[in-house]
Amino acid sequence: MILVDTNVVVYAINQDAPQHTASRALIEAVRAGDLPCTLVPQILLEFFAIVTDGRRVARPLDTAMALDQIRVLQSIFPVRDVCREALSHLPRVLASQARMKGGDVFDAWLVAQMLAMDINRICTYNGKDFLGYDVIRPVTPEELTQV
Repeated sequence: MILVDTNVVVYAINQDAPQHTASRALIEAVRAGDLPCTLVPQILLEFFAIVTDGRRVARPLDTAMALDQIRVLQSIFPVRDVCREALSHLPRVLASQARMKGGDVFDAWLVAQMLAMDINRICTYNGKDFLGYDVIRPVTPEELTQV
């Protein structure tokens, strides 16, 4: 199983993004049952925050359109909620990073959730955000779909 990061699902709907084709191919591979991927609620919340914010995307979606996209994502991906189990992993994850501060906690929380689900790969274009975690291997959509 592979956790898909927010940037991949955002690029999948943003046709202007250079990463669109590969991100879309990844989603289509998941839809076809060819690639075992999952999301967590945090990814859907981050997706909403980004796609509705005109400072972060050139053509923001209104609330109804963003919620429609979330429903589509939920129909394609299993969405696992492992918050309680992930809490037991969080102290170790936070302690593993010498310079943990501010917003870094959100990536650490993703790592804790991945540990709770026994997942060691995250599909992302922000691989550097996960390099300090020895138990997590970042991969890009291109690596998974050969686009």
